[in-house]
Amino acid sequence: MHTTRTPILLSMACATLALTAMNNAFASSYIHPKNSEAGYVTYPDHFRSDRTRAQVQAETAEFLKNGGPHVFRNSNYPVVDTSPSNKTRQQVLDELLNETPEQRKARREMYRG
Repeated sequence: MHTTRTPILLSMACATLALTAMNNAFASSYIHPKNSEAGYVTYPDHFRSDRTRAQVQAETAEFLKNGGPHVFRNSNYPVVDTSPSNKTRQQVLDELLNETPEQRKARREMYRG
């Protein structure tokens, strides 16, 4: 009888420690769980950033200087080199057929998905 209580008490102690650790983690975070439709509630005063305000402003200025959010909405994204080729179709095929095994392996590694 004494041997069956020990594992139960030990597992209950571990569960209590785990729940306490989870609550401590939630208490130091920006988002806290809540029994609601959303499932969480945010506390802006709990937010801790690893950047200063000046760093964020500098990153924003650089982003806007490089085109801002419109870069991703552009139909030319990603930028593709559209310069005309000076090679004929046969020259390209000859290069492909005459490449060394090392070149072939490098080309296949480059285009592997």
